[in-house]
Amino acid sequence: MLRIFSLKMNIKENVSLSSFSHWKIGGKAKYLSIVNNEKEILEAIEFAKVRNLPWLVVGNTSNLLFSDSGFDGVLIKLDGKFKDISLSNDGVVNIGSACFTPTTVRKLIAKGFSGLEHLIGIPASFGGVIYMNAGSQRKSISSNILSVLSIDESGNIIERRVDKCAFDYRESCYQSLNEIILSCKLKLQPGCKIELRRKCLEILKERRMKFPRKEPSCGSVFVSNPKMYETIGPPGKVIEDVGLKGYKFGGAQISAMHANFIVNRGKASAIDVLTLIKLAYNEVYQKTGFRLKSEAIYITRSGEQYRADIVANNLKRFVEL
Repeated sequence: MLRIFSLKMNIKENVSLSSFSHWKIGGKAKYLSIVNNEKEILEAIEFAKVRNLPWLVVGNTSNLLFSDSGFDGVLIKLDGKFKDISLSNDGVVNIGSACFTPTTVRKLIAKGFSGLEHLIGIPASFGGVIYMNAGSQRKSISSNILSVLSIDESGNIIERRVDKCAFDYRESCYQSLNEIILSCKLKLQPGCKIELRRKCLEILKERRMKFPRKEPSCGSVFVSNPKMYETIGPPGKVIEDVGLKGYKFGGAQISAMHANFIVNRGKASAIDVLTLIKLAYNEVYQKTGFRLKSEAIYITRSGEQYRADIVANNLKRFVEL
């Protein structure tokens, strides 16, 4: 017999991932639960467990590629208290993991605090930024983090200092832990509001000139390899140099504006995107000897998570997942 759950539990059924996800791709999620506090997180996890279903926490989905078959589990999306921001006079700020990153940067700039301007154009939740150790302009969020607060499925609250989070370029320990990031504590510096706004406007202007904005994408598909960057350039330039800029397959396209973006031209499937990822990976490897590593994460129907390049190069294995 299934446990009876609170009537206040915010659960939606058969949610279209193609309308929910940043890439506008994917089948249907069996359930979506919106949670406002730790108690509701644990209730959503229990809801999944008693039904023998996988569960997955999502933010703004800006680096996720969902299966065309959908997700036979419970998506958990943080809201409520996880959108809180608290700032002390000494520049220490607590940011909830559901906070939208560009909005958060603007709020901090309005208070005269500097350090996160490089995140202004990244359309991710703050939890996703921590998870990926995201950043731009050769910077990463970890340079400002003091500690990260998370919860495991048993309800244990864990606070890790920055040196215990295994941060590396676009990596963190949370990519291999079954924990949910709740919030983080960061150290910022005082700055001139006018100058900080000017800097953010410059970053946004540069991004708008370089990156496609009218068509759905996940942002940069491939991580910048430092050795490749120094030798022949960043992924976008290298993919362009091997002749794939603008290449189309099905409803997806390697952007004609920036070759490290794969855009949905209207009716792209996950298979279309994965086919282009495989093509870019193979062409770059054959012509340069460098292996591209994907930032995008593929979510299987059963909730397993894999780097999209790994899936792309093993499509026969993953095609039904």
